[in-house]
Amino acid sequence: MDKIELNDGITPEMVKAAKERYGEDKVKIASLPKDEDATEFLDVLVRVPDRKTQGEFEKWLDKSPDKAKEILVNACVLSSKDQVKADDGLFAGAIDALSKLLVVRTAIIKNC
Repeated sequence: MDKIELNDGITPEMVKAAKERYGEDKVKIASLPKDEDATEFLDVLVRVPDRKTQGEFEKWLDKSPDKAKEILVNACVLSSKDQVKADDGLFAGAIDALSKLLVVRTAIIKNC
C-alpha cells in the first residue's frame, strides 16, 4: 500500500486488518465515480469475493438481481459502505468494480 495514496477515510490500519482477514492479494481499492462525468471519485476498500460470496451472488442473480447485488456489496465493500448503498451511482460503480474481481478462469480443453 506504500505506492497508493490512501484517502476517503481508508487508513493503513484498515488495510492491514483487511489483508490479515482476507489475504494479502484479496484486498483492493476501488475508485468509484461520484458524478456522471467521472470527474470526482470515492475510494473504497473492497475485497475479492470468496467462493461462498460468489455462490450466493450467482444463486440470486437470475431470481432477484437486486438481492444479488446487495449480497455482493454487503460482503465485499469494506469502507464507506453506507455511503455507497445510499447513492445509486456509487452503488452501480461498486457493482462494476466487484464484478471485475469475480474469479473466472478459462480452462483449455485438449483432445486426448
